Amino acid sequence: MFWKINKYSILIVALCFFAAAAIIENGLLKKHPETHLVRDFQEQLQKNEQELDRHIQQITSLVKSEGFDGQFFGNLNLASNLLEEKGFAFLVYKNDELWYWSNRSVGFFGQRSELPGNEGVMRFPNGFYLMRETVVGEYHIYGLHLIKHSYRYENKYLKTAFFKGYNLPGEYKIDMNSESADFPVFSAAGEYLFSIHPEGTYLCTTRQLYFPGVLYFIGLLILLLYFRLEFLQSQAPFFIRLMGMAIALFIVYWLHLIFHIPKVFFLLRFFSPSVFAMNSWLPSLGDFFMLAIFFLFWLYHFGTHLDVKQLQKDSLLPRRAIGVLLLLFSGSTYLLIQYYIRELIFNSTISFSLNRIIEISAQSVLAIFSVGLLLLAVFHLTIKIIDNIRDDFKLTHLAVVALLIVTFLAGVQYISVQKIAAEALLLFFAATMLASFFSKNYLQKFTLSYLIIFVSAASFYSLVLFYTTTAAKQRDEQKLMAVTLVAERDPAAEVFLTEIQNEIRRDSVIPRLLIEEEGLIDYIEQTYFSSYFNQYDVRFFVCSGADSLFIEMEKQMAPCFDFFEDMILAQGIQVRGTNFYFMDNMNGRISYTGWLHYPHTSEARGISIFIELNSELLFEGIGFPELLIDKSMAKPENYRKFNYAKYFGGELTDKHGDYNYNFYVHSYLTSDNEFEYNVWDGMEHLIYHTRQDNYVIVSREIFTSVDYLISFPYLFVFYFLSILLVLVISNRSIRRRSVKFDLKFKIQAAIISIVFVSLLVVAMGTILYNVKEYKEKHRNDLNEKMISIAGEVDMRLEDVEAITPQLIDWLNREIAKLSNIFRTDINIYGTNGNIIASSRPEIFYRGLVSERMNATAFNEIFNNFQISYFQPEKISGLSYLSAYRPLINNTGEYLGVLNLPYFIKQDRYSQELSTIIVAFINLYVLLSLVSVIVAIFIANQITRPLVLIQENLRKIELGKRNEPIFYNRNDEIGSLVKEYNKKVEELAVSAELLARSERESAWREMAKQIAHEIKNPLTPMKLNIQHLQRTKGKGEEYNKFIDRVTSTLIEQIDNLSNIATEFSNFAKIPTARNQVFKLAEQIQKVIDLFETHQRMTIRFHTNGLEYLQVNADRDQLSQAIINLVKNSIQSVPDDSEGLIEISL
Repeated sequence: MFWKINKYSILIVALCFFAAAAIIENGLLKKHPETHLVRDFQEQLQKNEQELDRHIQQITSLVKSEGFDGQFFGNLNLASNLLEEKGFAFLVYKNDELWYWSNRSVGFFGQRSELPGNEGVMRFPNGFYLMRETVVGEYHIYGLHLIKHSYRYENKYLKTAFFKGYNLPGEYKIDMNSESADFPVFSAAGEYLFSIHPEGTYLCTTRQLYFPGVLYFIGLLILLLYFRLEFLQSQAPFFIRLMGMAIALFIVYWLHLIFHIPKVFFLLRFFSPSVFAMNSWLPSLGDFFMLAIFFLFWLYHFGTHLDVKQLQKDSLLPRRAIGVLLLLFSGSTYLLIQYYIRELIFNSTISFSLNRIIEISAQSVLAIFSVGLLLLAVFHLTIKIIDNIRDDFKLTHLAVVALLIVTFLAGVQYISVQKIAAEALLLFFAATMLASFFSKNYLQKFTLSYLIIFVSAASFYSLVLFYTTTAAKQRDEQKLMAVTLVAERDPAAEVFLTEIQNEIRRDSVIPRLLIEEEGLIDYIEQTYFSSYFNQYDVRFFVCSGADSLFIEMEKQMAPCFDFFEDMILAQGIQVRGTNFYFMDNMNGRISYTGWLHYPHTSEARGISIFIELNSELLFEGIGFPELLIDKSMAKPENYRKFNYAKYFGGELTDKHGDYNYNFYVHSYLTSDNEFEYNVWDGMEHLIYHTRQDNYVIVSREIFTSVDYLISFPYLFVFYFLSILLVLVISNRSIRRRSVKFDLKFKIQAAIISIVFVSLLVVAMGTILYNVKEYKEKHRNDLNEKMISIAGEVDMRLEDVEAITPQLIDWLNREIAKLSNIFRTDINIYGTNGNIIASSRPEIFYRGLVSERMNATAFNEIFNNFQISYFQPEKISGLSYLSAYRPLINNTGEYLGVLNLPYFIKQDRYSQELSTIIVAFINLYVLLSLVSVIVAIFIANQITRPLVLIQENLRKIELGKRNEPIFYNRNDEIGSLVKEYNKKVEELAVSAELLARSERESAWREMAKQIAHEIKNPLTPMKLNIQHLQRTKGKGEEYNKFIDRVTSTLIEQIDNLSNIATEFSNFAKIPTARNQVFKLAEQIQKVIDLFETHQRMTIRFHTNGLEYLQVNADRDQLSQAIINLVKNSIQSVPDDSEGLIEISL
């Protein structure tokens, strides 16, 4: 038995796991794991260094070969992929000019003289590289190996991290100036390269933390096993043992929280408050999961070892009263878990939207699994309580009690918190009724169908709770977002304004233009506000001490300085580190005001330049500003989940998302409330009335029945497999069950396998085809845009023979205009591959990529003379589709290359593509679940007659009437049923013959016994008679003797008479059991028994008496006919065929 295991052995095993985990944890967190990490890093770096030298040698051999024509791009085309795969890149300079580059992702320089050095580890604008140089004639060949990505800021696309081949945390710093540091790194030749300076919360990789974490978790599970043994072996009363277990679990959890034991847990994302945090007692998702395990463990022991009889003895309460109290406790646990599940959803960043499966993360899986554990706990408790009180309540009484408990708990909730957790109460009532419907034996067997019913109930309840709570959470987010949008700021613009401020402070041209009073506005606009700020209306005001402005709204003049100073003081919020201010003026637009002040000798107050920036109406932005700003300044994810519109003066001024809002807000208004929710077009809209005719509308998609239908298969399968795993681990009887590979299982497995494989193949084919078609459509859209933009650019460069430096400023302004018109970014590269003009120059001057075009595209355009070229490209973590097209003047000469990096639609493209994939995945998961259900149904239908035959065969007994099977289908099973029925009839006949044979044998045995019994008294009778004959005496003695002899003879004769009577009673013919039946039908049944006889033909003539009924014993009549037929068959010789005719 399990409880006979030595509990202290289990405790020692648990302590061993804890000790092993603590030793490993201490080695990772308190000792120096960085020593091992840096050593491995140096070994891998030296291997990569040697491989880099081999690649350089191959390029050197190519240059030295006799047939080399100076074309690096065509000969080294495969080298462009080495950066992503192994971190290698190559540069070739001819004298001082860049002649070849393998990958533009390296932030290299166009002139060799600009390189930070020749060999060793160099810092480029976007990372640290190991560089090797080889000189071959006039060519300087440089091999680069990426060691670490390094950016000025980080966001979801730009990550500062070591190259994927190195197992070092991204927080580790590279120090190239301190050879005496603790962790110097040397080349393969023993030369000092740089030093590693470990930094960060912990000095090991996150992956290393999981191993001790797993050991701690296993130790915790074994500790729970020890608690279970203590519970089983204790002789204390039931509730005392439960209380002791609860205290033990609380102490473990308290030690974990207070002393951060184990510490490694708190370094994992599962235990991060950024994912979920409710309060100090439930600060993370990992803690929620731990509490779910403890809750299940405690309730399992409560329900499994519950004994109502013992409770009745201890409490002296009636059994029914105890049953009601137990059900009340059970119902309370449903309310408790619903409260915590709602809190889990409300206070987390976890997605529970199973209809968007790509949003489901590892944290989502753990959270849903925790919910499943809570539901398993309360279901198990309910089942065990019902199992204990089943005999005390009728089903109707139990339903009434459960309904009264639901009503009571609902009333308590309403009185205390003015809310009713209807979902939890309904689930409690449903679980109680389901457990009541099943018999006690069925509960003990815990069959698969029983599990499916409860898993279905849990899945449906969870979906309702997930989506209703998520909808309530999104409503709160809608309201918060609406309030935030009233004073919406542009993080990207503020980053650029900070950079502009720093550049303006160093600009010596502006003071000179202030004196000359010519070209000032044009210079500032073209120099500083011609890129990102093309999407803003920019106005400039130059004010001196005596200047005034005409205020249009007030229809009067106002001093220039005073007007702007008052406006900034009343509405301005300073952008940190600048003289630009965000204007909180609620005008439905994003507004900034800049104040550039310059002292002037002729003006006491100096001269100030005021710059007003107002976002364009209906502006949504182009390009990808998220690539250019730090993650701390990025817009929250809510901007992706919601659509919104701003109305100023009742008219639409700004919108975001795909929803098509009306231009006038009044068509949406139904009340004057500050916040108003309305539903139309399948979306819920929050209308926020800010002031007068200013409104903000935030819209979200509402959950529909389709979302529930799509999500149910995912959750059902996950719950089913998870709970089945828990039951297999925790229940020994389930583990001991062997799988029966019977016909039903084989049919189900065959159907499910065929359907699943077919659906998988069709799904993969369909998804791949649709993805291909969508990508082709995306490419065609980009091609059409390229044709339109190329036409515009060609028209502007129609008479240009070459793009000279004098044309670059004009070209930048022109492509900025085209970028705003066509809503896409535009780059123009020269014939040497260098950037000439760009609508997004920040990408280049920030060093995210080099100023050269993609090497493969350069080769295709200038060497293979492609007129149009498309390819996927990347800037760090941002993937997009890029199009190239040569620019050719009227004389047929190349002016450069037009490039469209399709940033603007890339995010939407990715979302739409994900939507297509998810839609097909959802469809095929649903079809798979339906196919499983259909397979089970079909298999049950096919095997039902076989099961019926099996059951009837099991019930067959000689001497009893065996019922035939009624099956009216003419198929293989029908033939089998027919044969079975025939054998049943033959068995009946054989049973009758056997009974007759047994009676005859009994007769023979009885006859022998009677003969023996009759023979025994005859001998003394004969002797007495002979003795009587020999007697000669007379008189009284003779008479006495005669009397004695005759009495003896009479006695023996009486014995013989009794024996004969008993024998006659035994041999008496049974009483006939008469009944009315159709004679012809009965005769036909007997004839059917002989229809397989090969050499006999039986003909039956009813002569119109088919419906003739007789009152007789059916069995005796059948036996008589059978005997007649058998006698007829036996009379036919073996070598002849016979004919038997029966007529009515």
